Amino acid sequence: MIPFNRNRALDILNNATARLTARAYIREIGREFALTPFQAKKELKSLVDNQDVAYQDLYGSTYVMESFSKPVRITDRFFILPPDIESIAGPNDIDIRISVGISFGSGHHPTTRLCLTALDRLFFSTGLSNHLQGGKAGDIGTGSGVLAMAACLAGMARCMAWETDPNAVSEACRNVTANGLEDKINVIHGIMTAQDLRLSLVMANLRFPTLKQIAPDIYSILVPGGHLILSGVRAWEMDNLKTHYSAMGFSIDWEREEKQWGALILTKKP
Repeated sequence: MIPFNRNRALDILNNATARLTARAYIREIGREFALTPFQAKKELKSLVDNQDVAYQDLYGSTYVMESFSKPVRITDRFFILPPDIESIAGPNDIDIRISVGISFGSGHHPTTRLCLTALDRLFFSTGLSNHLQGGKAGDIGTGSGVLAMAACLAGMARCMAWETDPNAVSEACRNVTANGLEDKINVIHGIMTAQDLRLSLVMANLRFPTLKQIAPDIYSILVPGGHLILSGVRAWEMDNLKTHYSAMGFSIDWEREEKQWGALILTKKP
């Protein structure tokens, strides 16, 4: 029997290309560590008891998800944790406090992780932080508000966060307050329109047809040399997305895929 290893067990969950039910996860744990179903079920229970994973009811089925009831590192810099949990962040880490809710952006989905990885790269790995620090950002379809909060916690002075779902607006406002960012983030209940804005950074974690539709508006509100983070697209849609935005005057600076989802960092050409 292979000794059970918590990190390897969590990797099974995180590397899965589809959500795993409890039964499927028990089967994968058993296969990985040569355990009987009974033994694998006990190991799953230990992961739940230790708050490493949690059960989530979705569309009439119960799935196993990584738990955010304690701090979870998402990138080299960003942690996600509940509002009332003590931080374990180091001096160079950034906590993002998220209340449990129904809005998209809790950190479970690959596209949220990809966007946070892109923000981490922009602010801390590219030498562009001086260009971004103190600038204004926009988050289109903010959901839980996680990207707007991450951008401001990393150094943006202001962020406009647009959202059409009233439940998500309410949750985003609560999360903004939990992170002490009420003076920096304006959560707007409505659709982003091409106003007289000059933003240094725009983030949009939306599906491919929407990203194509709003591309002209994104171009108009970004300053020359401004940066754009896009996600919400499937891996097989990435080439079409890159072609569309390149033709509009954006350069592709970075791209990554996770679990058949993709993300890009682009720059508006001067």
